[in-house]
Amino acid sequence: MGCGMAVDANRVIAGGVLIFVEPEEFKKFLELKKRPLLIVGETGGFRKTKLTMTTYDGALIITRGEVEVPENAILVRTENLSLGK
Repeated sequence: MGCGMAVDANRVIAGGVLIFVEPEEFKKFLELKKRPLLIVGETGGFRKTKLTMTTYDGALIITRGEVEVPENAILVRTENLSLGK
């Protein structure tokens, strides 16, 4: 008997710590992992903002704008990001 959980992949709501940093600081977090997971997408309604995110020790690290993606990164592109209501 498994103890997994199924969720709708189009919308997942989770709690946690969100940390916004400048792109230079964001790059330092990427250097801490061999294969960082990067989530890239846009948020906002009328005025779109490009966001790049990664995780570190349970926190979601977020930066606004363009970030150079390392070759060893696992990249997830999204069409629309939501950081809450």
